[in-house]
Amino acid sequence: MRWKSILAVSALTATALFGTTAPSEAAAANSCTNPVLATNLSGWGALDSGTVSRVAVSDAPGANWAFATTGRALWMPQLQVSAGQSWAVSAQDRLLGGSGTANLVVEWYNSAGTYLSESTGVAATLSATTWKPVTASVTAPAGATLAHVLQEASSTVNGLKSTLCSYEQAVSVPGAPSAVGATVSGTSATLTWSPPSATGGSAVTGYTYGRDGTDSEGTGPWSGTAGASARSATFNLLKPGSTYHLSVAASNAAGTGVAASATVTIPVAGGSPSGQPMPVGDLTGWRQIFTEDFTSDVALGNWPGAYASKFDQYDYPENPPDTNGGGVWRTGKDVSVSGGTADYFLHSENGVAYSAAILPRTSTQTYGRYQVRFKVDSGMTGWNSAWLLWPDDDLWPAHGEIDWPEGSLTGTMEGFMHYADPNGGQDSASSNVAFASGWHTATTEWLPGSVSYYLDGNLIRTFTREIPNLPMHWVLQSESGSSSRPTGSGHIKIDWLTIYTRA
Repeated sequence: MRWKSILAVSALTATALFGTTAPSEAAAANSCTNPVLATNLSGWGALDSGTVSRVAVSDAPGANWAFATTGRALWMPQLQVSAGQSWAVSAQDRLLGGSGTANLVVEWYNSAGTYLSESTGVAATLSATTWKPVTASVTAPAGATLAHVLQEASSTVNGLKSTLCSYEQAVSVPGAPSAVGATVSGTSATLTWSPPSATGGSAVTGYTYGRDGTDSEGTGPWSGTAGASARSATFNLLKPGSTYHLSVAASNAAGTGVAASATVTIPVAGGSPSGQPMPVGDLTGWRQIFTEDFTSDVALGNWPGAYASKFDQYDYPENPPDTNGGGVWRTGKDVSVSGGTADYFLHSENGVAYSAAILPRTSTQTYGRYQVRFKVDSGMTGWNSAWLLWPDDDLWPAHGEIDWPEGSLTGTMEGFMHYADPNGGQDSASSNVAFASGWHTATTEWLPGSVSYYLDGNLIRTFTREIPNLPMHWVLQSESGSSSRPTGSGHIKIDWLTIYTRA
């Protein structure tokens, strides 16, 4: 019998159902607000035509008064809830006449007052001579903000009394902290987090954080604690070249919950060729899955060499034309590594322009964050770059294409977002920054429903129309800009690149 159905009856009938006063639609506090009816019937009433009264009792431990009805159904004080909370709901009942059972029924409503569902406790056999507990253990469903607690007795019951209502929230340990990330600065790492989305029904009282491994002073795994308002912890004296797993767990009155973690690698001293070291470690909302700092040299003509396990490339002895037809794909003729940078030497030999493309092997995924630090020489007439995300199934334009940065290397960096649409189409963005203007960091963030391009930390544009939603891979291709052979030559240096997946 739904609460809303009861409210729909006529005012005259409502008076009979509820006795003296109909309850407010506003939720009461998170407890039974009138458990022993000490002064009145507030929060209690009949769901049928039974006559209600407040009666004195002497044999119910802890209560001197009870709600009595000549009917078989009643409502008890309302309860404010949040989705996912677990509650132990109970009352003590005694028969006025007849025999039979009673159930607690908890109906769930959202903030708009819409009925969602209901939960029913185990039937309790009632007695006319002793008080019997009627109980239900329930969990609020998604969207629930209010519970109406009802009792329904079997048809053989001829009236009952009820008192000592109790609404106790079950408390469990909290879930793992959310949005966990970590950053590295020198030989220190800072772990950051947000509170857990599930608190276990009790406020978070603090956090325990720690790391594995051994620091530069020989101290092994280490942990510490922080208060409920803490959102970060810093680990110092970490060893260069070592990888650490940093973790954090939330605690409440029930104990300490499961931990969330992030991984960092402490870079070896020596500096970065570009003046900006490669970011190492997870970010808020992102987990780092690929890094390359190009610390092993590879001579021109020997690519991929030490990087064979981490990169694929476009390199075909049969000399197929590149995208625009003015060159051929021969990455091994162009790419080398020295001094901590990869070097695309875009040039021609014997009238043939050699184009290059490298593909990080772990880049295939749906959604991700891609970042590259690079520098372009001036005077590279006729050469283009199109560093892009391409659909794994090669279905273009139906599955889209994400290009950043793209354009003539003698011009400015442009970005293009090709719709995931069989009919094609695209949006574009311009950085108004020249390729050949020093070191730059280009970042692509691909999320459900959006793609954002950043240059040196500044947002260039966010796209939201017909965003790809199937696996893609990263291709860093630089090639001819037209069907004519490029007349210039020069170098693109890459200091580092890194890939993240959604945390």
